[in-house]
This record gives sequence, C-alpha cells and structure tokens, in this order.
Amino acid sequence: MRLPAPKTPTAVLNSISFSQSVRHSTGPLAAALLAAAFGALTGCGGGVSTITQPQGLTTPVASALGPQLGYLWVPSDRTLRPILGVSGSSQVGQSVVPAGAYSAAVSSATAGIAILQDTGGAFDVMTLPSGSPVGLGVTLAVGARIRLSPSAKAALLYTPGANSASLVTGLPATPQVRAIAAPGPIAESAVSDTGAVSFEYPQGSSLAVGVMALDGNAASIATVRSSGGLNFLPGVDDLLFADGAGSSLMLVRSATSAPSVSAITTQLVKHPAALGVSGSGRWALVVNGASSTGGGQTLVRVDLTTLAATEATCACPATIAATLADDGAFRVTDSATGPNWVVDAARATPRTLFIPALPSPSQSPTKTTLLASGRVP
Repeated sequence: MRLPAPKTPTAVLNSISFSQSVRHSTGPLAAALLAAAFGALTGCGGGVSTITQPQGLTTPVASALGPQLGYLWVPSDRTLRPILGVSGSSQVGQSVVPAGAYSAAVSSATAGIAILQDTGGAFDVMTLPSGSPVGLGVTLAVGARIRLSPSAKAALLYTPGANSASLVTGLPATPQVRAIAAPGPIAESAVSDTGAVSFEYPQGSSLAVGVMALDGNAASIATVRSSGGLNFLPGVDDLLFADGAGSSLMLVRSATSAPSVSAITTQLVKHPAALGVSGSGRWALVVNGASSTGGGQTLVRVDLTTLAATEATCACPATIAATLADDGAFRVTDSATGPNWVVDAARATPRTLFIPALPSPSQSPTKTTLLASGRVP
C-alpha cells in the first residue's frame, strides 16, 4: 500500500509576506533582514551573511495558489520539494511526498506533474503538489531513466543499455502505456509532446541519433561522437541535440515527417554536457563541459527564433539545464546540500541567480545563512 501524499495547507511563505513581516518589525534585526532580502532581489553585491531569523519561521509547503519555479528531487532523503517563488526570490519548501517512499522522480515545472519510481521499481504519476499517486503499471530496475516531454504530455521510461522502452502518452489525465523497440542499446533519449521519440545508440565508435514517430516509423538522422544532450521543442517534433565531443549544436525541424537538419553556427559551444529548451520553445541553454572553459563554467543561451547565441557564466558546477516555470529560466545545478543556481536566459544579458539551500539538520532553526547577492556580478 502506498503512503498518501501530504495534505496541502492554505498558506505559502513567499518573498512578499517575508518583506511585509520585516516592514512591520522594528530594530536592528528587522533592518538586517530587510537588507538581506533586498540584496537577494536586486542582485547587488556578492557577500554571505548569517543572521537570526524570527521565531516560528519554518520551511513552507507547496500550494497551488502561490508562484513556484518547479520541483527539486533530493536524493539524500528521497524527497520531492517545491521551489517556491520566482526567479531571484525563491526558496525550497517541504516535500510533497513522504521521505523515502520513492527512489527517483522527474517533474514538469510548467505542467505540474511528476513521474516517480518507488523503491520496488514501480512507476507512479502524480499531479503536483497534492494529487494522489496513480500507478502506471510499469516496473523496471531501480535507477531506470525517466524522460518527460516539454509540456509533460508524454514520458519515456527505460533502463540504460536496454533495447526497448515504455512510452506513456495521454498525460496527465488518461495515461496509456505501450512498449516500443529501440534501434539499439539506448544511451540517451528524448520524447516529444506528440509521443515521438529520439534515441541515441551506439554505431561503431559514434552514437547514431534516430527518431521514431508515434506510428512506429523510424529513421536515423545524424551521428555524434558523444552525447551532449537532446530535447524536443514544446508542441512540435523539432529536435535539438548537441555533440559533446564535436562541440556542435544541431536543430532538426519536423524530425518525424520531413526532417531538415541545420547547424547552429557558434564558437561558444565547447564540449556541451547538457542542454534544455524553455517552455515557450524560444530559448535553449547549453551547458559547456567544465574542462573546456579553462576555469569558470560557461553556458550558452540560444534564441531558437534567430539562432543567435550569447555566452553566460556561472560561478557554479553547472551540470544540467532543467526548465523552470519562468520562461527562459533554467536550473543548472542539482545540489542537495548547498544553494542551487538558476540562469535567467530571457533577459538581453542572461543573469545568474540562486536558490538558498535548505537548513542542515544540525543547524539551529532560528538561524539562516543568506547570500546577499542574486547574481554573479
């Protein structure tokens, strides 16, 4: 029997209520809190300060009424936690699933659903933040991959190296599952909102990039030396993929019907390790490999309308490009203990913001560490 999801309270702590509580306070404590909050919102400075927070201030919970950027899977305690607020003013909240009930989860910031794998290998779908998990009737070895389509209308479940996968369509209301055959051992994959699938699989010393329409028609469209990430664009079967070793970025329009492959010409992409596409389909973010940059981590924002590329930097170990609810915002780190970092790619000049870390279990509940900066200067 599955543990029920926690009930959702009606109140959400956000930056507005926090600043209001400070304005109605007096004395040095209020001044310190307001200064730290203002620094986080405006992105000025770069210091770190530890201050005492008011008694009774607790980790908030998710609510369907409040703004939130998405969800964060925390493997250390196996919880799925909301990122409450907006870019530049957010915090991680309490888990929406019982700690330890699941082994992995992948969520959609825009659609508000999650696919979870329990400790026995079975998969559930859950409407966030407080829906009841519903079994999908699929069980794979713990550690299987979960891929959601851009608008979370479809999902792909598979074990790395397997020659088959489970395709889930009709999300979230009427999920339907069917087994599909891959053209080779699956190294990486993506799924579109229409149910089309892209596989990367070994072909000699390279990886073939293939696409398969929902009706089963499949074709190989390219090869890469190593995987640098692949994603479909929302609502269509246009595919974006990168070659991690070849430092190239390719866009395939109408990948399942009349594929047209175009190279996005830029010298900024260097040994890409991950990429993501925004909810509107306009912005892409490429995370370059750390070893390719000669020091600081670099990222590349691509306008998929004009194919123009812009470089961004992050003083962080960026490894992912997870799409967030704010259009053009991507979470680029996956830290369970420290702050997480967000790139706001929709601005004329992309900026880097942070999501404060959860307090450690040993930290006093009346103290918190605030970064006095919302961006890297």
